Amino acid sequence: MASETQYEANFSFPWRDLENDRVKVVLFNPAVHGAEYWAGTKDHPEVYDYLPWGPFPSLDSFVHYIDQRFNISPSYLVLAVLDKTSPGTPLAGLVGFLYAEPSNLSLEVGILICLPAFQRRRITYAAVALLLQYSLNLPTDGGLGLRRVQYQANSNNVKSVGFAKKMGFHLEGIIRWQRVLDGSKPGNEKAAREGDPKPGTVGRDTALLSLCWDDWEEGKKDAICQPEYVLYRS
Repeated sequence: MASETQYEANFSFPWRDLENDRVKVVLFNPAVHGAEYWAGTKDHPEVYDYLPWGPFPSLDSFVHYIDQRFNISPSYLVLAVLDKTSPGTPLAGLVGFLYAEPSNLSLEVGILICLPAFQRRRITYAAVALLLQYSLNLPTDGGLGLRRVQYQANSNNVKSVGFAKKMGFHLEGIIRWQRVLDGSKPGNEKAAREGDPKPGTVGRDTALLSLCWDDWEEGKKDAICQPEYVLYRS
């Protein structure tokens, strides 16, 4: 069984653990965090309602999906969110980076799962605040100096779109029929046409939002970087 120190990032950008007064964000290591994650989600399939994947019948099936979907590609990074305000600093959820493009100085924030026991504590806000600071701050301020961070959500997921806007993201538009989803997932209210090659599935319209370096420097950084959410400098 791997230890946390033996688990390394396979990611296009440099990575280091991130921390503020509320949370610590580290690599998601199934050997360290898997049991806590499964205990917190196994009876709550609703955490996957608006994600294009899940729920999973077992921890092993979840880990296998994460390995095959995310960990094999340097464009993705799955991260564990640890709640510093609770005894023992337990696992409170997951976040991640998607579609990393070093050549374009851009990536996406995603994989936002807050375990039900930790909801309504601004855990996800605290974690995403760290990801934004790490992404958009200049290297001289401990960041990557990216130009663009984007966010995608099922357009039916009003809470997710609203959360992104509270975090400073601008809605750029709705990408219609962007994804094919399992028929159990919320999708476009319009049924696919007769003879569609994937019967029993639904289409997802996706809200695309962005937060760019100029937005960051022109006020969004000050709004996000309230004292308890400020990224610790290493």
